[in-house]
Amino acid sequence: MRTPVPDVSLEGDPDLLHSLEEWLRDVDALRGRVRLEQRAPAPGRMGADPALVVAVESDGQRAALSRTVELWLRMRGGDVTLKFRVGPRVTELDLRGDVDVELVLRQVDTLIRQALSDR
Repeated sequence: MRTPVPDVSLEGDPDLLHSLEEWLRDVDALRGRVRLEQRAPAPGRMGADPALVVAVESDGQRAALSRTVELWLRMRGGDVTLKFRVGPRVTELDLRGDVDVELVLRQVDTLIRQALSDR
């Protein structure tokens, strides 16, 4: 029996997460798999920290998530920082300044692939 894949969690500025959530909810492969959560604040912070959570169980869903995030980032332009979390693995996306978007997204895709292969 295969173990479930941990959800992909994206953390960052609430406005960015709401924008990305709209994009992801329109993707057929991810329909019903996207939710915005309010998490307990980090120590020393006030208010809840939002997280966009995507349930990814297949390579098709992984590819759909990666492609959609890439398109969203290209449309938004620079000045985006997000944290991708898959189980214990974390990757920071810091797209401020001159950044190779494709390289960053390959790192995220690899993170999700590893989680899928570990199950």
